Amino acid sequence: MPLSKQQVSSLVQLVASTTPDEIDCDGCLDHVAEFAETLLAGLPIESAMVAVQNHLQNCHCCQMEFETFLKALSGM
Repeated sequence: MPLSKQQVSSLVQLVASTTPDEIDCDGCLDHVAEFAETLLAGLPIESAMVAVQNHLQNCHCCQMEFETFLKALSGM
């Protein structure tokens, strides 16, 4: 089954948005709790956490995990 124009466009956008310091899901999830705590404390995001932020913008699964951490840490 061929990909639709929308699917191809989405894939091209994901590839174009990759960076040399990009991390995978395991690397992201290793730091997602620390990232959530940093955001909730209103602290600046250090350069090491930028890779986590970038991964979360492109990975729906990790984004869901991150949102779960935020809710747990904020007491919701």
